[in-house]
Amino acid sequence: MGVLGLSLGYVLSTTTLSLTFLYQGLQLISFFLIFYALINLIKIRVTYSYFNFIVSIYLLWQILILVRGDYTDLTYFGVKQLLFNLNYGALVLFVPFIAFLPLKIIVLKKLFYVIGIMSFIFLFLAFFNLPVLLNPDLLDLDSMGMIETYAKYLALPIGILAINFDLLERRYKILVVITSLSILLLAIFRARRGLIFIELSIITVSLLVHYYKSHKKMSIFLFLVYFLFLSITYFSSKTDFFQLSFLNNISEKGLQNTRNYVESCFFNDMTFIDYVVGKGYNSGYRCPGIDDSIFKDGIRTVIETDYLQLIMIGGIVNLVLLLLCIIPALYLGLFKSNNIMVKSLVLWIVIWLISLYPANVYSLNLYHISIWICVGFCYSKSFRELSQEDIRIYFLKEIDPNKIIT
Repeated sequence: MGVLGLSLGYVLSTTTLSLTFLYQGLQLISFFLIFYALINLIKIRVTYSYFNFIVSIYLLWQILILVRGDYTDLTYFGVKQLLFNLNYGALVLFVPFIAFLPLKIIVLKKLFYVIGIMSFIFLFLAFFNLPVLLNPDLLDLDSMGMIETYAKYLALPIGILAINFDLLERRYKILVVITSLSILLLAIFRARRGLIFIELSIITVSLLVHYYKSHKKMSIFLFLVYFLFLSITYFSSKTDFFQLSFLNNISEKGLQNTRNYVESCFFNDMTFIDYVVGKGYNSGYRCPGIDDSIFKDGIRTVIETDYLQLIMIGGIVNLVLLLLCIIPALYLGLFKSNNIMVKSLVLWIVIWLISLYPANVYSLNLYHISIWICVGFCYSKSFRELSQEDIRIYFLKEIDPNKIIT
């Protein structure tokens, strides 16, 4: 409920640009709800383990990033951004605390349930604001920002359900298909390359997992070959693939390289020490001519690539600590598990790691939160030892989770 209210409040406050105080009030209430829940749920394990040690070190580094931050020109608006901005706000740094949640399978089932609610809200808001989303003006910032905000904070988490398609009830399956296609089609129309890449990655991985689990592999294979043949035949009949009206935005804007200048400014401004330990929270790099109306004196505090953003605020140390938390989880989930679901969680984490380059997904949203939940389950030996059949029965039938895993 806390994450749902937090996400909805942020989405409405950044896309409607009215009644902001009301939506930020919803965010504030949601923050208190989340903190109350975490105090009651999270248990810091006092026993020594690699997981406890490395995640604790990583969180301590996040605190150091905040302490070393630049707050010289912090205004009232800046304080509000620090608290309520789920994209670059200070609280984003503490999402890894989620990894200390009690590792019961009911957490995953509740996660799926909340993702379903968020996807429904996404479809409702997208339909309600369809005239804005389909604005033919390629430079319309409202429509571009709206689809990315809707997707990042409401819709993208549906991918973890898509990867575990066989564990869903029929109503969830329909919701997964509609939501996934809606994200992709709207992203293509608005020429949001990062979002297109992420959604295509999710859909591709989901189809591969579904094919792997299916007992009708030959039928699916023949269908895909037939579909590919028809697609090639259709598109080859066009003199210019990008003259298709639906893909005009991609051809006009989506294929342009818009990052070279910003990334060049970033690399030119970073020193050796900056690369190692970072500049601290809310620090930036000199990049005149880009968003001058937003960033004072041409100093941008954000860069549209999460890997570079992580290095800018916390250095390579920050990135290495993140990978030291996650990579062992990938190994355990992939090679030391007895069920396919853990392997699907590994794929979900890998998609997120890849997505850190084309987009900003290291945010305070359910997508990021789900990653740390998955990391925690990959470290859980008892969960990795479950059979796939036990997991399937639990997700498709109402039974006591304590009879499966404690």
